[in-house]
Amino acid sequence: MAVWRRIAPAALKTALKWALVAVILYFLIRNIPIKPAELGSFLYHANARFYASLLIFSLFLMMQAGIWVLIVRATMARDEASGQSAAPRLRMGTGLTIFIDSQFAKYIPGGIWNYAGRIVLAGREGISFEALTASVIYETVLLVAAAFLYALLLLAMLGSVPLIPLILGTAAVLGLAYAYYPRLASVVGKGFAFASRRGPAKKLIQRFNRPADGEGLGPAIAIMPRRRFFGCLLLFLFSHFIMGIAFWMMVGSFDRGQIGLFYAAGTFAASWLIGLLSPLPGGLGVREGFLVYFLSLKIDSNAALHISVIARLWNVMAEVLFWVILHAVRFPFRKRNKPERGQEPNA
Repeated sequence: MAVWRRIAPAALKTALKWALVAVILYFLIRNIPIKPAELGSFLYHANARFYASLLIFSLFLMMQAGIWVLIVRATMARDEASGQSAAPRLRMGTGLTIFIDSQFAKYIPGGIWNYAGRIVLAGREGISFEALTASVIYETVLLVAAAFLYALLLLAMLGSVPLIPLILGTAAVLGLAYAYYPRLASVVGKGFAFASRRGPAKKLIQRFNRPADGEGLGPAIAIMPRRRFFGCLLLFLFSHFIMGIAFWMMVGSFDRGQIGLFYAAGTFAASWLIGLLSPLPGGLGVREGFLVYFLSLKIDSNAALHISVIARLWNVMAEVLFWVILHAVRFPFRKRNKPERGQEPNA
């Protein structure tokens, strides 16, 4: 009986892990819009430009993950400055692994599971709940802001918005945001703190954030320093440009028409942004619909429809490639640092 009590928790934990993997794989496969036989044929006949675009899109995903790690570090630094106990620094390799390991959970209906996975996995590394909550909020705000700027560029290229007024208006808004950032960030932080003490949000935060003394929730969000916020915005804008290069190359690989580089970046960013309105995982359906619309303005509509379907597969393949590359690179180091039985792990 004593042996069973020791084995049962570990066995249950392992079973739950594999059950979660099975659920993620199920929804991941459901999100691939091509039958297995057609998939094999497509991958066999795809040209070098398609696979080069896939590699570049994986680089874009790595950059996104790296920026998230920088955001976590920035919010951790503000935690320490506000008098909270110093937390261990999140290493870049560890952060990238946490990001991509939890990323596949986005295909589970609900739209929050990849973020919940990051909070759980990074919390095991000693990162405070406040810093992790702030990192998710800031990442979302910065991603939406970067995508919105590229969407505005797309509208300008389509002639829907005059270019000069667009540039002046965008510069004015960014200037005001920079000048009033401390006040705006404080208002958002207080608003989140207020919401976190009400209804379901309170119960959810209590589940993840349990102070040692058992009293109160503590700060609900850590404020990110202004310079780091706008520095990360510039990084997101650059990463979206890399994404535009990848999508531009992918579209060109089909030899069914060509679009401009900035038009490609704006199309993919705008479609992702509008896809946030979809209740389905990853903006399924809505994102593809707007990809078809924007692409059909420049190339044949049948080709646009075909590319929009392949784009979903392309996205999934890039995430898998990111996961494989990262774990292949980190595996020798994890094996080297794995402690022998009875020994403590290396610091």
